[in-house]
Amino acid sequence: MPPTAPISFSWKNCRCSPTDLRTRMRRVLAACCFVWFAAKLIAVYLPPVALGLLAAVFVCVFWCALALGKRNYSFLFPLVGLAAILFHSLVYSTVVAPAFALAGEKVEAVVLAEQVDSGFQDGTVRGEFTVLELNGKPLPVWKRFRISAVAMPECERADLLRGTFSVELLEKDEYYYGNLADGVLLQAVTAEDVTLEGQSRAPRFFMRQLQENLARNCRRYLAPELGSVLAAMAVGDKSRLTNEITDAYRAAGVSHLLVVSGLHLTLLCSAFLGNRPCGGRFRRQKALAAMVLVVGMMALVGFTPSVTRAGVGALIFYAGALFLQPADSFTSLGVAAVLLSLQNCYAVCDLGLQLSFAATLGVLCAARIFPPMRLSEQEEHPWRCRTRRWFTVLLVPLLAAVFTLPLQLVHGLSVSGVSVLTNLLVMPLVGPIVCLGLVCAVTSLIPALYHLTRAVMLLAALLVKLQNAIVFYTSSLPAAQLALPKGFTVFAVLVCGAALWYAWKKRRLRWALPVLCVGLALSFGLFNRLGRDVVMIRLVGSSSNPCAVVTVRQHAMVLFRGGESNRQQVQALLKAQGMDGAELWVDLRQDPGGGKTSGRLLLVEELPEDEQWSEDFYGIRLSLVNQRGANLALMEIEGYRVAMITGQLEAGTPLQTDLLLAGSSDPGLVEPVQVLTAKAYDWHSGKPGVHWRYAPLGGTVYIRPGRAIKFEGVTNAAY
Repeated sequence: MPPTAPISFSWKNCRCSPTDLRTRMRRVLAACCFVWFAAKLIAVYLPPVALGLLAAVFVCVFWCALALGKRNYSFLFPLVGLAAILFHSLVYSTVVAPAFALAGEKVEAVVLAEQVDSGFQDGTVRGEFTVLELNGKPLPVWKRFRISAVAMPECERADLLRGTFSVELLEKDEYYYGNLADGVLLQAVTAEDVTLEGQSRAPRFFMRQLQENLARNCRRYLAPELGSVLAAMAVGDKSRLTNEITDAYRAAGVSHLLVVSGLHLTLLCSAFLGNRPCGGRFRRQKALAAMVLVVGMMALVGFTPSVTRAGVGALIFYAGALFLQPADSFTSLGVAAVLLSLQNCYAVCDLGLQLSFAATLGVLCAARIFPPMRLSEQEEHPWRCRTRRWFTVLLVPLLAAVFTLPLQLVHGLSVSGVSVLTNLLVMPLVGPIVCLGLVCAVTSLIPALYHLTRAVMLLAALLVKLQNAIVFYTSSLPAAQLALPKGFTVFAVLVCGAALWYAWKKRRLRWALPVLCVGLALSFGLFNRLGRDVVMIRLVGSSSNPCAVVTVRQHAMVLFRGGESNRQQVQALLKAQGMDGAELWVDLRQDPGGGKTSGRLLLVEELPEDEQWSEDFYGIRLSLVNQRGANLALMEIEGYRVAMITGQLEAGTPLQTDLLLAGSSDPGLVEPVQVLTAKAYDWHSGKPGVHWRYAPLGGTVYIRPGRAIKFEGVTNAAY
């Protein structure tokens, strides 16, 4: 057939059965949905001017697919990608761009308080507010956006406020894209003439109040560390969880248990409708009841990404049972991804949404590797059936952890080495805890059931206490937090995933697994060998006065400046890298205060003035100098000089250095080749010929002594 001949299709020439054809079409739909999600994710991180080029690429791919005469529907994929780009551009130009254009101005607006917390000053609150009216003109529902504020006059959730607000763009910190995903486009710097206009009666505020009442019932007779976990698992209220509990669950790799997801929806439907909610007698009635329960739970939790993703999949499943049509899990997941991405331009940037989809994809792949056996095969080979079942139980948390690993590394999250073990230990407890928590929340509303409520709550408390004990124990193990190299690990996971997929398609999985294990072991051994003497320097803390964490051979040194907030961020970084603390703390502050440190402490301010103090730290030559108006720390790494200064050097000849780690203050008499800082400051204009490097989120420098230097998270453009 000529390349330009039209594509024809005839049912008579179709060699597949109707069932196979439906399955194939579902796979095509699922693939189109994932292409849509990926295209929107790419469009978010590209500048607007590059979207036209990306759209042109999709058009070229589409015409190439047509020219090659593709019959497997692959020509639909570039069309779907092009539609995603056009949709993103349309929403950006009509909603986001006009909102960004308001930055730096004062606007008169009517805002609705979505969520509020106590402010940093008396009589103020901080939170997120939806703009309903702008400069006297009501906004359509599809053009509304949110603003964040840290000093709004005292108000409550659902309050309607009218006032004059000075708005600015959001700071590009680690929460930037997360705020955009929530619909927060601007921040209110000041609020003037704010008056209360009334209260909103939107259903979501009623559901939020109901959720708080049910959560209060779950916590009523329990200790805080037990009641907060029970309320989070049963009704999705995480407001009372302490940092200690959330950190332990995160380190153990089971933080998803504190978020209502597909597991909770499945347990809820099974508890009320039996083990076969879509089978047996009254199948249609039970499917309708299950759909009502799912929608009610989604509304109760507030349509969070995890429960919405699971809810959409569950609704598709029960709708298929209602109309005698089997549902496909991958298609349900893809449709849920598309629906959630339609909320706003940046909805795909939500980290919880990405982790939820990645984990669900891993669970579905685990189910495909070992599909359920037929009843006749189970009776004929009972041991094989049990073995496959145990392998599936093991593969579910394993593949969920593997699929979410690249996202955790890309977003700078800590990686747990005990997540599979903890999931296997606590999974038998999750179902009873969720069901008992829901029973407690509902029966507490009826005073006559007081004794039943206390008995059920006591049993739930025992299970939660056991679960907490397991989580705290596994989170204290040495492998609880792994320090994995980001780029190498992501590359290794993707290569291994591609190899496993190819082996599975060729039915050679039994040989692929041992080869991959040996390859990974050799790769990590080679990486550790090559990176043994690499010095890593990372800026941490306040952008105006950061401190530096220096790591070599799993030994850490801290050049400390700033206050308690900087100290806490340093401790969090060291913990994420798998270290209990730093061996050496060098306090460069001119007015050092108290504070607990885990290693040896050197106060530069207490050294003799104008005398150099030197020490060798695992191959790094460290020199400290205390001047009248400044404190200096100079590191020499195989001839490469890195300096950090507190105050301003005034006396003597200018200091020659290859790299200066700077903040907002002028360091004085120093002549650096390169300067690493958070953003541009006024004193930069007084140092011509310097190569400026900016790291708004805290950059990292990798120095291989005598060979190379690499910057990560650094740009040459000022912020």
